[in-house]
Amino acid sequence: MSGEATRNSDAGDIPVGSSPAGRPPARTTVLLDAGGVLLDESEHEKRICTLVVDLVRTVSSNYSNEDYWRDTDEAISRFCPSTPRCVLWKRCDGDRDRYEMWADQYRHAASRRLPVRLYDAMRHEIPHLAEQFRLVMAGQYGPEVYDELARHGLDGCFANRLSQKDFGLTKPDPRYVARVAAAAGVDPEECVMVGDRIDKDVIPAKQNGMGTVFLRTGIYRNQKPRTPEEAPDLVLDGCAGLADAVIGRWGGRPEDHERGSCDD
Repeated sequence: MSGEATRNSDAGDIPVGSSPAGRPPARTTVLLDAGGVLLDESEHEKRICTLVVDLVRTVSSNYSNEDYWRDTDEAISRFCPSTPRCVLWKRCDGDRDRYEMWADQYRHAASRRLPVRLYDAMRHEIPHLAEQFRLVMAGQYGPEVYDELARHGLDGCFANRLSQKDFGLTKPDPRYVARVAAAAGVDPEECVMVGDRIDKDVIPAKQNGMGTVFLRTGIYRNQKPRTPEEAPDLVLDGCAGLADAVIGRWGGRPEDHERGSCDD
């Protein structure tokens, strides 16, 4: 944000991202991506592989799963917002009509998602995080995520039940995470974004002054920042230890915020 932006306080207007005492803003809220952070998408990704391979094989009979994963790694390194669509475009050899046909077939088939499944490690990490931070979901899923959280008694750990369906835009637009923060009643600078992608999670969060954690899970685990400015504050190999890492980096000042509770 611009240094000219201000917010009101009893002490008068102060710059957003600072405090009357001159301290950096307390990180009070953790934004958790859904897929790859809360949810294990491994079975979903295998299904996407099958869908795309079957489409490409209609014109290239030798196209294999291994070809798809190589194409996917290339798309991820190029920061393609939708890796399957990037692969389809590459394999249609510039034929726009074929791409539109494939994309429509893919969209229809992929809309039938598999049941969501919480990462086992998050059953411990979520309540541990909620001891010190307000928790909010910031992912491209609907309310079914809260049903899965409720199945494990964890839905009460979250400050609200808002999902992708409640916002008029999505990642990687940086306005999306800003709106998620606003809906939770906090400034972006008070937030830490935890995501599994540099391009769609870390970069938009950094553009909003958020702290950032890159979880190396799933198919995006080897994605790299292109410049130092895109580098996350923390990098973790999986979900286990997430709460301790976030608390160790940004916790320790519970008086600055209203802590979450999983008992509601």
